[in-house]
Amino acid sequence: MIVTAPLHDQSNHDGPRLINLNRDIPQVMKLLELVFGSTLDTEGQRMMSDSARASQGPAFLWRLNPATSKLALGFVWEVNGRIVGNVTLLNTKTEGRYQVVNVAVHPDFRRRGIARGLMRQVTTMVRQRDGREIMLQVEKSNQSAITLYQSLGYEALGSMTNWQTAVSRLRAIPPTLKPMTEAASRPPVIRIRDLRRQEWAAAYALDRASLPAELNWPELPPPDFYKTSWWGQMANYVNGRRAESWVAATAQEELVGLVHIFSEWGQPHIVLARIHPAWRGQLERPLAAKMVRRLQDMPRRSIRLEHPDEDITMNELLREANFTPRRTLTHMRLTL
Repeated sequence: MIVTAPLHDQSNHDGPRLINLNRDIPQVMKLLELVFGSTLDTEGQRMMSDSARASQGPAFLWRLNPATSKLALGFVWEVNGRIVGNVTLLNTKTEGRYQVVNVAVHPDFRRRGIARGLMRQVTTMVRQRDGREIMLQVEKSNQSAITLYQSLGYEALGSMTNWQTAVSRLRAIPPTLKPMTEAASRPPVIRIRDLRRQEWAAAYALDRASLPAELNWPELPPPDFYKTSWWGQMANYVNGRRAESWVAATAQEELVGLVHIFSEWGQPHIVLARIHPAWRGQLERPLAAKMVRRLQDMPRRSIRLEHPDEDITMNELLREANFTPRRTLTHMRLTL
C-alpha cells in the first residue's frame, strides 16, 4: 500500500507544501526580494518594503497586511527547513480563472525541478477547485521559463511592454510627417475630440476590439470603465483623482481610436492607447501627438503606459516621445 502525505501537511520536509502565513512570511519575503528586487518598479519596491516591515511583527499582522495576505494561496519549496521556492495563486473576478504570480526559486537551487514541481502543485489545486484556466506573465527574454511553461501545457498569448518616462522628459511629436498643403488644411475625415458622456459604451467596445482580453492584466476593465457621472467627477476631485479620455472619430462618428489618462495625487500618470485593428498604421501619430501635448500640461510626475509589443508603429512613437521600455511580459495560459 502506498501512503502519501496530505497536501496540507505543514511539518518540515524537503519538497513542496502549502504556505503557512504564521511562520513562512519572513523567509518568503526575503526570497522574493532576492529574486525580483532588481526588476521591481517604484510601486513594487514600496509594496515589498511595507511587506518586509509587516513580516517583522506578530503573525496576525501579516494576515492583515494587504501585500502579505495575497500570499495566502500558494506553495513553498522547503529544503532542510529553508524556503528556497515560492509560487502564489490568485483568484480573479472571472469564474474559473486563476493567476499565477511570484514564481521564485533561490539562485543556488535552480535547475533542480523546483519551479516545475511548484507549478504542478498549482495545477492540481486549480483542478481541485474546478478551475478552467490559469494565467501568468513571464519576462519575454526569459526563454528558459517560457520553455518550462510550454512544457507544462501553457500557450503564449502575446506580450505587453511597460513604457515609462516623466512629464519633464517628454518630447513633442509632430502630428504629421507630411508638409502642409491646401488639401491638408481642409477638415480631416478623422477628428480627435473629447469622449462624449453618452459614448462610454462605444468607447468600451472599441477598447475590447483593440486589445485581446487575454492581454488585460490582471482583469478586463469593468464595462462602465469609460462612464462618467457628476457624482463620480466630484468624488475624483475630492480624492485628488482625474480621468479623461479623447477619441478619434470618423465623419459618421464611429470611434476608431482612443487615449485615456488617469491621474491620482502622488501617483504616476497611467495612460492607455487603443486603436481599432482596421485603423492601425493611420492613427498612431496624431493620437500620440495629442497624448504628449496633454501630458506636458499635467503635474510633473512619472508616466506609465502598457502597450502591445507587436505594435511597432506606436512603440517607435513612444521612443520618439522619450519613453523608455522597462520590461516586456509575455502572457501565457493553461486551459484545463
